[in-house]
Amino acid sequence: MFGWFAHALAAVCPQFHTHTGNTHWLHVRPDTLASCLPLLGSVLYLPMHADGDAMEHPAHGWLVDQAELMPLLRTRWLATHCVIGAEGPREWVECIDAEGRLRARLHLLPDTDYLAWDVLLTAGTPQASPVFRRVLRPFRPACARLVNFRHQRLGGLHVLGSRGARRLSSLGQGIAREVARADALELAGGA
Repeated sequence: MFGWFAHALAAVCPQFHTHTGNTHWLHVRPDTLASCLPLLGSVLYLPMHADGDAMEHPAHGWLVDQAELMPLLRTRWLATHCVIGAEGPREWVECIDAEGRLRARLHLLPDTDYLAWDVLLTAGTPQASPVFRRVLRPFRPACARLVNFRHQRLGGLHVLGSRGARRLSSLGQGIAREVARADALELAGGA
């Protein structure tokens, strides 16, 4: 009975998110996360605004080809979420740094490789809870992009990059638009 109300409230009020599902915590190394991302195919990526310490990250030997990918190299924890909405299940991970700051979100889409998503989730070590007490919020993403991640070697370094998602289904585009709208963002990088 309240499902439609929660859905309508989320559309009107971007700060409202129903996290009625269970949250699972995974401790992950940034280089492990970065190496799994290109396998996913198309995902919705919402990074935080860049801050001043853009050169500092714990993923030694890794670079990014765009500043908006830097939050991924700072990620030490993944918080997995799954909720059932009016259109069915929604699943995403929150990328959190060692201090408990939410850095980015990755949303599973119908176009995402579900087996690669499972590989990403098994790459981390399950934990009962993180070392910090709570995640520092609010989350104000800089943008919402439909992306395919890519990995390149440049000399002795690994470079994480992205490009706009190609051949996205209409259902995937609709879900991505709805998630972006809930965060008051324009959707970028789709087919």
